[in-house]
Amino acid sequence: MSDQIREQELPGIGRRYSVQADGGEVSVVIHHSGRRDIYLADTTGHQPPAVATLSDDQARRLGAVLAGAYFQPTLTRQIEAVVGGLLIDWVTLRPDSPGAGRSIADLQVRRQTRMTIVAILRGDDVVVVPEPTEVLQAGDRVVIVGRPDDLDGFVRHVAG
Repeated sequence: MSDQIREQELPGIGRRYSVQADGGEVSVVIHHSGRRDIYLADTTGHQPPAVATLSDDQARRLGAVLAGAYFQPTLTRQIEAVVGGLLIDWVTLRPDSPGAGRSIADLQVRRQTRMTIVAILRGDDVVVVPEPTEVLQAGDRVVIVGRPDDLDGFVRHVAG
């Protein structure tokens, strides 16, 4: 097991930190919005990556537990990454996500959330500018663009 933490800049999204652990790789993506996505990838390739999404507060509490010193975190100001007034972010769909198994058109993503799906990362494949007929699947990482104020509505409507 390597103690080396690898850091990668994700332009317009945030940063990814990865560490090799026994039986897999643990990666944490810290979005500019403060949300954290945690990925556990099985290095044997037998299982798809496990994904958990934490709010900024949840991530800080878990970090305190992992560090061995649980404490009530101080409130932090969420900073949203905007490019020309637009937020670029992504969410990962779980099996119980409202959008899993439904097409972009069926979900009426733009009409209901005012966000636009610009790409879908599905395993090793990338669907750039998906058609409205594209059916979202559990495990999809959906890259979205829109106004920062509309992100929460998209997460509720599509990711759950």
